[in-house]
Amino acid sequence: MAKHSRVSWKPEQPINQLHNSVEKATNAVEQAASHPSEQLIEQSEHALERAENGLINTIAHGENPEATHQLQEQLEQDRELLEQLQPIQDET
Repeated sequence: MAKHSRVSWKPEQPINQLHNSVEKATNAVEQAASHPSEQLIEQSEHALERAENGLINTIAHGENPEATHQLQEQLEQDRELLEQLQPIQDET
């Protein structure tokens, strides 16, 4: 059996989880902004909700307040953009 590499196997910290969630939410919102279908807007909403839950968890842990604040600002910007989107109506 192969030995583990020197990569750290420590559990993911809440700030790392939050960063990943915010990145996914931002990508989802950007995709919805490019192609504002009802489905993509809904997926973006769910991604934002997951990231906002992660934000609450990270704040509760009091971990890295500066990074947490920056990620919170990104989520607020994503939320504002998403709220401006209207699904394209199919012309059939």
